[in-house]
This record gives sequence, structure tokens and C-alpha cells, in this order.
Amino acid sequence: MNQTDQKKVLDTGFTIFRRQNEPKPIIKCLTLEHPYAWRKFEEFETKAARDRRMTELLKNKKHIED
Repeated sequence: MNQTDQKKVLDTGFTIFRRQNEPKPIIKCLTLEHPYAWRKFEEFETKAARDRRMTELLKNKKHIED
């Protein structure tokens, strides 16, 4: 999905999340307030903790993963 498509999705009320491993496990997000820049949402000590949190976030119908 390119930036234009991401903006269209954000305009409908969604938040887009992305997992990242380096340098530490984190979750980044794109929001309507910052539609063209990934922002750090949360940082974790382990990948397992990050993945558990992502599972919780994705239960919201307006949250999607990139």
C-alpha cells in the first residue's frame, strides 16, 4: 500500500500499525494526525510481548496491520 492509499484508509477512521524488530521490538503507527510519518507507538523488551500487544490492538475493528 502506498502513502496515498494509506491516507485514504486513515481518512475513514482507521489506524495502521507495523511491527519492527530493530534496534528493539516496537510497534509503529500511522494516524490521521501524522498520515505520512510512522511514529513509535510502544516499545517492548521482547518480541513475544510486542506480538501479544499487537494481538490486543488488532481486536479493534478500526486497527489494521501493515
